[in-house]
Amino acid sequence: MATLFGKSTRKRVRTDDALPSESENPPTSSAEDSSTTHAVETKKPLSTYATFEDLGLADPLIKTCRELGFRKPTPVQRVVIPFLLQQRHSHLMALASTGSGKTAAFCLPILQHLSEDPYGIYTVVLTPTRELAKQIHQQVVALGSSYRVQSALVVGGLDSVRQSCELDQRPHFCVATPGRLATLLRGPQPPKLGQVQYLVLDEADRLLTPHSGFERDVAELLLHCTSNKTRRMPCQTLLFSATMTKSLESLQDIAGSGLGRLPLEKFMIQDHAVENADSAKLNQTNKSSSEEDINDESGGESSGKQMKHESNSGEGDDEPDEGGKTIPKIPEGLSQQYIFMPSRVRDAYLLAAVRTLMAYGGRSPDQVVAEAKKLKRDKHNKFSKQSKDEYDHEKEATKARSAIIFVSTCERAALVSGILSHVGVENVALHSLLSQNRRLASLGKFKSQQVRVLVATDVASRGLDIPTVDLVINSELPRSAFCYVHRVGRTARAGRRGKAISLVAESEVALVHAAERVSGRALEKCTDVTDDIAIQLLGSVTKAARLTKMKLMEIGFDELVEKFKERKARDAKERERIEKALKKMGNRG
Repeated sequence: MATLFGKSTRKRVRTDDALPSESENPPTSSAEDSSTTHAVETKKPLSTYATFEDLGLADPLIKTCRELGFRKPTPVQRVVIPFLLQQRHSHLMALASTGSGKTAAFCLPILQHLSEDPYGIYTVVLTPTRELAKQIHQQVVALGSSYRVQSALVVGGLDSVRQSCELDQRPHFCVATPGRLATLLRGPQPPKLGQVQYLVLDEADRLLTPHSGFERDVAELLLHCTSNKTRRMPCQTLLFSATMTKSLESLQDIAGSGLGRLPLEKFMIQDHAVENADSAKLNQTNKSSSEEDINDESGGESSGKQMKHESNSGEGDDEPDEGGKTIPKIPEGLSQQYIFMPSRVRDAYLLAAVRTLMAYGGRSPDQVVAEAKKLKRDKHNKFSKQSKDEYDHEKEATKARSAIIFVSTCERAALVSGILSHVGVENVALHSLLSQNRRLASLGKFKSQQVRVLVATDVASRGLDIPTVDLVINSELPRSAFCYVHRVGRTARAGRRGKAISLVAESEVALVHAAERVSGRALEKCTDVTDDIAIQLLGSVTKAARLTKMKLMEIGFDELVEKFKERKARDAKERERIEKALKKMGNRG
């Protein structure tokens, strides 16, 4: 990836303009000019962008936003939409917390430009996961409904021939995972991407991280979309992420197009702080930030900083992780709690959390009535004795309606999903060992609230926007604080409230401290889930676990896991071989 961005000089320029216009900041043909970065001082306060009309969007898009229930633009939309509407000669990197509306932030201005000059494949959007690609594809179609926008979904696990035919029809948007789109480009009839105007990398931190498996495909796609010298307009590359990593921080210029290299503008948006920003404070904040950037290469920050728009340093109010990542604060509406328990009875405490924190114990009211009639003679089960009428409905209404349970491996996902099913909690699983059709079906059932519980590996921790999720349970804490942020970010999205519960064993206390450092506040002890509740459920959980393991053995799940591990090992060796070959070629050059 390093060959795409070239070397850059850390020359900093201050300007008094709100946003640089095309005439003031034209594309340059020299590599030196393109590497210049800009610290832009924002005169117009974000609080003036109270509605979508204030952002300068066309009437059809404003009408669509209203129909989709968008009441007012989010902070990232207030920054990115005006910038993209005015700027056609700058690349963009936007860092904002999860659930902040980044998809609409880039989609709406692109749709407006597309309506003025529609032709060919106008925009390519790359995402790391198939589920996120499908979600963005659906949002593009919904937001572009007034313009009858055509979008093609290009991901693995689906018919590649059909996808190639869809691209031959030259849709306006191509939403893809890097591997499948790169494969089609290497095929006998590659899609025509030479006139793409926008290349969007959603979850860019993962797409550009070394050894992630995406490097080769993303590099190939970047070169293919930006190297056409006959294009009418330069291809703008838009990077969106919730996390600043070393790979993102090191970027100074994106690969140039036929019109030369373009500058890269960075925005870091603190959602909760921007909401109440006024003109004087915002100007003073940006002014002091620019002065410190000029005088201090380390990028020192003022304590009163609220929103930062810069072009070089990646620092801010965020916390650095051990791996050099800078992680935004979690949403203000998120409550973080922990449950301390022995590791050998983890699943009993997990079920206790579901039974206690979710409305009707994670079951629908009708299911509660049916189970109460079936099990009313069971005097030892506290929950089975209750019928729908015996519940305090006002209290149940305050509990979580929908939850995601995160686990560490595919094996754990299958086991936990089976246990919950055996004890009467309807759920679906989402992990890498499922076929693409089953993964989409699981996600569809959960989004439509046919089931209230999703058991998932970290494949679901990235970008998925499911507004109904108000509870996240970490069955096992992730090993990195970076992953913790993305997990808990599935709830409390777009200003809503949510709760994140983490089950903590004896050996995982250090992970709790890491989560506290990331979030900037201590995790509270969950007092609702008690040891007595977990002990009552231990017998049924043990029986359900035994039955689930027997069922998994019958269907050959263990063999499937071993094949999956072998394939991953082969892929890792192949990536290592390619990297060594490329490094050797570079040394010769």
